[in-house]
Amino acid sequence: MTRYAVAVGERRFHVEVASVGASEADGQGEKPRLLVDGEPVTFELTSLNGNGLHLFRDGTHTTELYLKAVPGDDYEVLVKGRYLVVRVDPAHRVARAVADERAGELRAPMPGLVVEVQVAPGQVVGRGDVLVVQESMKMQMQLRAPCAGRVESIHVTVGEQVGKGMLLARVAEASV
Repeated sequence: MTRYAVAVGERRFHVEVASVGASEADGQGEKPRLLVDGEPVTFELTSLNGNGLHLFRDGTHTTELYLKAVPGDDYEVLVKGRYLVVRVDPAHRVARAVADERAGELRAPMPGLVVEVQVAPGQVVGRGDVLVVQESMKMQMQLRAPCAGRVESIHVTVGEQVGKGMLLARVAEASV
């Protein structure tokens, strides 16, 4: 069994991954078994195009998501219009404090057009509030605040073409 600490923003999860042998998996070979905070999770993740687009099935629910490994232990995830940076640390490194200097940054998940900016510098926002609406591949995505705090800066204007990874806005995290 392999153990990980997974961080999605401020939320932390303890994840354990183990293989289930063929006899336990209806003779179909080895399948992973996943426990999140001690609870079993059943899912299927299928690559749709080899470039990060995946289909996630959890029971009867199906969700498309964009998943990309980035240098270090991070993954960029775009799901239902939300851009997340997910940190995956092997359990033996969990004790190490990791400062995420990008915690308050909102970046473009893919190239596209800014169709709406819903906040202004100085405005107080909650985690998950919509900051910018971007259109890409004829689909509009609501890009949300990665943390609660005050909008420090907006780096785009309506009608501007943005590239993948471009900084759109920065939120100064509210002190705890």
